[in-house]
Amino acid sequence: MFNSLTGRLSETTAYGVRIETSGVEWDLETSAQTIAKLARSQQAVRVYTYLHHREDVMRLYGFYSVPERALFLELIRVSGVGPKQALRILSGAGIERLPLILETGDVDALAALPGLGRKTAQKILVTLQGTLNLQDGVPGGVAGGEIVAALVDMGFDRKAAQSAAAAAEKAVDHDGIETDRREAEILRRAIITLSGGDAL
Repeated sequence: MFNSLTGRLSETTAYGVRIETSGVEWDLETSAQTIAKLARSQQAVRVYTYLHHREDVMRLYGFYSVPERALFLELIRVSGVGPKQALRILSGAGIERLPLILETGDVDALAALPGLGRKTAQKILVTLQGTLNLQDGVPGGVAGGEIVAALVDMGFDRKAAQSAAAAAEKAVDHDGIETDRREAEILRRAIITLSGGDAL
């Protein structure tokens, strides 16, 4: 139903963010990383969403990137792991570290996350280990997602595209590019690099 919301960040809360779009303020629960990344933006922000609807409960969850939302969706398909616990896991590990923990089966690192016991950690590993789509060891960033797919569709080599996208992502984050321009700027810089130019 909802893929994303783009609007003005009106408030951050202890559990998420509030985004105003055309006079409507949306209340979204998010990870700590999403709160931190959106709070730095001075422009309109884009938040990827997931609507959780169960019987008499309806909550909207927000994510600063498609990979973060994908990891969230993987976590909540584990029996006994709900949206709130999935957000706590993402807050504790982040999308850079969590895929590596899952793929290497590091139960100690997973169990050490706040609010996550060893039994649940083992259940998560049994369900998810070996199922995540990591591209050449790239854990979840744009280099493993839609931007690389777009570059490959343009005719670029996949490994070269992953490398260029990863480098462009780091450069864009370092430069503090606004959230609403981030993905387009990563793609632009990656194309220039792959074409032999100096995008960074």
